[in-house]
Amino acid sequence: MNAFDKEKPKVDLPLDTAAWITLYRKTQADIKALEEKLEQAKSKIQESMGESEVGLIDGRVAVRWTKVTTTRLDVAKAKEVLDPAIYAFLSRESTSRRFTLADPDVDN
Repeated sequence: MNAFDKEKPKVDLPLDTAAWITLYRKTQADIKALEEKLEQAKSKIQESMGESEVGLIDGRVAVRWTKVTTTRLDVAKAKEVLDPAIYAFLSRESTSRRFTLADPDVDN
């Protein structure tokens, strides 16, 4: 247990939770392997398309790779150039919970 965990609320989990954690870890590994396959397939398709935005197979649309433009606020730049009161007025704080599994070789 690291120093950060000492201050946090804790609960003793039911023993069957260990099986769920094992399943979670295995599923994460499976997803990673599938994501690698997905990225490989995507790259091959994009390579075949070149600069085209629509790909056809037998004269029918099979894939689209369209350009999308987005505009986002550069928060670091805004904080740098805006008056602190204006930045504070425009800022919104939110709280969420992050789910992570402890590394048994490191966290205990």
